[in-house]
Amino acid sequence: MKRSLLAIVLAMATLIAGSAVASAGNDAPQGSHEYQLNIIGVDKGKNPDMDGNNGHRIFVPLVGKTKIYLSEGDYGVIDANGTDGSAEFSLPDPGYDACIVDVDCVDQDSSYSVFIRSLGKPGGFAEITTCAQLLDSTIGGMLPGGTLSGKNRVDGDATCSLEQVGQEITMRTKGKSNWTNVTAELTSVVFEIEVCDEECEYFEVRVPIFDDSLQGEYWEYDNKGLRLLQVRFYDCSTNMGGDGSTC
Repeated sequence: MKRSLLAIVLAMATLIAGSAVASAGNDAPQGSHEYQLNIIGVDKGKNPDMDGNNGHRIFVPLVGKTKIYLSEGDYGVIDANGTDGSAEFSLPDPGYDACIVDVDCVDQDSSYSVFIRSLGKPGGFAEITTCAQLLDSTIGGMLPGGTLSGKNRVDGDATCSLEQVGQEITMRTKGKSNWTNVTAELTSVVFEIEVCDEECEYFEVRVPIFDDSLQGEYWEYDNKGLRLLQVRFYDCSTNMGGDGSTC
């Protein structure tokens, strides 16, 4: 009888724990997040109320591109109105150094992690790319002098990352919406740099936002009908070489 009662208690504890994980989960880290940003898509001609929500939201066109400029500091919305083509968001330095992809990025861990999920009416999605002006193609002396290769997409004075948070992550489908770790994509720009001496070599370099080699960082938010993207920041690390996270 005692053994049966113990089995029942353990089973109930497992069920409760599983329910807690599910309610807090959808692939989100356990525990509270440090900050949540809501990026809200609005129809053309709508004039959303920019007040309220404690500065945790940015409004963007339901269809079209917005540049969400990034500045270093505490988490917070500086310019919430992205319906005019630009907005601004403040966030901390991600806490890792520039590294060569597939060589030494596995030695770099972020000081916080970024997770996203899509909500709202099914069918919409967004494409998000981190861009910045590259001031120093040696990346602080990491590389010999080089030039950007043809793989890099240039947007005015800025160059956009070879990585992107795309449709496969942000597409809003029916049912529950899962969280995805996008720390690397939203806290760095990946450049391909061509270095030529007697022969040419190509290096893919991950450069974190707010590095001395960059200026004018922003997220290019190309909305294709997504009503709501939630962006959460957690106090846990993510490895820049793709070697997991502590979240």
